[in-house]
Amino acid sequence: MRSRKLIVLLVLAIMLASACSNSGGNSKSTSNNGNPSDEPQGTAAGTSQTEGTRWDPFGKFEEPVVLNIAKSINTNAFTLPNGDTVEKNKILDFLAEKTNVEVKYAWHVETPDAYDQKLGVSIASRELPDAFLVNESQLKTLVKADLIADLTETYNKALDQRFRDFYDSFGDRVLKRVTFDEKIMAIPNTSLAGEHNLLWIRQDWLDQLGLQPPQTVDELSAIAKAFIEKDPDANDKKDTYGLIGYPWSPTYGFDSILGAFNAYQGKWLRDDSGNLVYSSTLPEMKVALGKLKEMYQEGIIDPEFAVRKEPRELVSANKAGIVFGAWSFPYYFINDSIKNDPKAEWKAYSLPLDAEGKYNVTDQNPTNSFLVVRKGYEHPEAIAKLLNWTAGTEEAKGIYPEVQLDSIWDYWPIKLVVDWEDAAYRWYELLKQAIDEKNPELLKNDYSDNSGWYNNYITNLDNPKKDLNAYLDVLARLEGVAQQGDSNLNITRNAFFGQTPTMERKGAILFKLEQETFLKIILGREPIEKFDSFVAEWKKLGGDEIAQEIEQEIGQ
Repeated sequence: MRSRKLIVLLVLAIMLASACSNSGGNSKSTSNNGNPSDEPQGTAAGTSQTEGTRWDPFGKFEEPVVLNIAKSINTNAFTLPNGDTVEKNKILDFLAEKTNVEVKYAWHVETPDAYDQKLGVSIASRELPDAFLVNESQLKTLVKADLIADLTETYNKALDQRFRDFYDSFGDRVLKRVTFDEKIMAIPNTSLAGEHNLLWIRQDWLDQLGLQPPQTVDELSAIAKAFIEKDPDANDKKDTYGLIGYPWSPTYGFDSILGAFNAYQGKWLRDDSGNLVYSSTLPEMKVALGKLKEMYQEGIIDPEFAVRKEPRELVSANKAGIVFGAWSFPYYFINDSIKNDPKAEWKAYSLPLDAEGKYNVTDQNPTNSFLVVRKGYEHPEAIAKLLNWTAGTEEAKGIYPEVQLDSIWDYWPIKLVVDWEDAAYRWYELLKQAIDEKNPELLKNDYSDNSGWYNNYITNLDNPKKDLNAYLDVLARLEGVAQQGDSNLNITRNAFFGQTPTMERKGAILFKLEQETFLKIILGREPIEKFDSFVAEWKKLGGDEIAQEIEQEIGQ
């Protein structure tokens, strides 16, 4: 099951990442709707052909350019056909043909941990590859040490317009993370919006008991209690659960319940007065913890949630009908539920709501990986040309026609996923339009072909649930993603996603204190008043120091 989940998530990432890929040597840029525009690309006015080729996003260097990179790649996960290797393969040949950039490896390792260790040694010794990926802490270190190149000109002149459109969809929340003294020092990746948890609930159980979807936390509690006591699966056994999950799991956490009280865990926010605050220490969190404690004491929350290793087993066995998860939840949670009971009907809702009728969530970190170039490298624009020809194009799909594109994704020299912030919802709207107009061609553009979603919709329409993969596609993309457009959705923006020196030293201690205190309160092992002493201790152990560091970094 674990390997199946990883495969599905990788396929999803590739399908979404394909929207940012160019096809077949087409030098067009894209407009904000993802379709080709007529804006010309190529030699800039007043420059020589050599200079123009240098900045043409899809132009080849006139002379070969060597780019030495570093990379983490698990070669055991997939072996290239025909004896090809990391250092010598058709992908590198393809890119060399299109760009005249010869990619070589300064070094490569098998795991992310080994990469960080090796990169740490490279940074300390100042023996850097020409281009490499770093995290935000490493980026700041390299900028401070003046070891990496200014990529402002590369970004503005050599990177294809569609990439800049992708970044623009985030406002300034991505580019400002790589801008130092008004210089763009890295090309960042992006993370999709809309990954917040939704309420996934068994609609057939609601119908069986004559219930409506819960609008409030109290109504959710009432429904969970009914699912426990009123035999929603009609098997004459008391063997079903109420609310399952773990309070702070990124996969099936209770943050939707916290949001109903305007509470959020582990976020740095600005309050109404503009002050920087840590959300876990606010009074709203105390109220929310009190409610979770009440729900646990009443048996509404799974009595064994604190020790249960895998809540999904209850979903798979159709013993639970309420769980929180992202829009992609069906692919790795609901699949076994349907296999074991084809009558199971799951629906997604942006619920429960707060007192003002809002569904409160926080945004996700919009970027966490950064492509940098060592200072002194003569052709920093080479990285832009490689990105412009990244995986997902029709020509790229033909490099190894005998294998799936996602199988060779790790072998691309620069693995940087960039897309619209709302890419999932954009594709949902196109899918709806394709269905309404019976035209799957709407799901194709110069950079991707997602007409398979339309085909799966038709397959499932003709024979519901017979093809499980088709059904899961419909459930995720037409039920789950649709919630990103819910009129009640209220997104609170994080003020800070990075790491400060004190976070690096004391973050683990503070996190453990928070998790243990909150869990003990919910389980009834500590009174709710324990929250107040937790706040004081958290601030004393380093929380106030971290707040000061963040203020110094981002300012008012």
